Amino acid sequence: MTSLRRCAFALALLLCVSLVHAQEDVADVRTVNITFTTIDVPGASLTSVNGINTAGDMVGWYANSTSGPYHAFQLSGGNFTFFDYPGAVSTLATAINDSGLIAGFEGDLFDKGFVYDGVTFTLVRQGQSSRTIIYGMNNAGDLVGGSGTPSTTKAFALRNGQFQVINFPGYAVYAYATGINNLGRIVGWSDSGSGGQAYLYAQGKFKSVAVPGATQTLAWSINDDGVIVGYYGTGSPPFLVLR
Repeated sequence: MTSLRRCAFALALLLCVSLVHAQEDVADVRTVNITFTTIDVPGASLTSVNGINTAGDMVGWYANSTSGPYHAFQLSGGNFTFFDYPGAVSTLATAINDSGLIAGFEGDLFDKGFVYDGVTFTLVRQGQSSRTIIYGMNNAGDLVGGSGTPSTTKAFALRNGQFQVINFPGYAVYAYATGINNLGRIVGWSDSGSGGQAYLYAQGKFKSVAVPGATQTLAWSINDDGVIVGYYGTGSPPFLVLR
């Protein structure tokens, strides 16, 4: 477990990280001092924390091997709670809002999104899509992610029970909306196969989010101040991301 964690951390340092401030000017790149805290599910080989709310409650997934299966967890007050989507081989939690509602997806052959209130799972699926992946959620319960097939994916937002397809500019094989704040601003990225391009989507308009000098930029979350977090690369091959 230790050697694997060190390897993954070293790789992350080589490839990323940056914070991008994107209110009206998305090109302003800033460096901040950060204190790191290691979080490990006891006995797991892999632990990934993917969402956090204002109270500091976190959600994510863990596994005992790089190939899975993966299981979801919530970390609150230093205590882990584990859960799996009924009947699923893998369950990945990706977001938690201030009311404690959790979003994510079950990661089997045909991915299905869900929201979970601690007792009941509610399935989220766009039309007849064979896969619906949820990456982000705000305090109103609005969801963002991607849906389609394993070979092509479109970004979407789900608000008030209505799906909205988000067509990022240009050609993309895969496109995901990955974060939505409480003002309805959305971030995400598209991938044509040669690298990722990040975008901010607000009031029906797109803005490119690109770290200067980077060959690929992926945005993953946005807060109510308009601060976007993600990562970037300056070479090849492209980032390996969960699709």
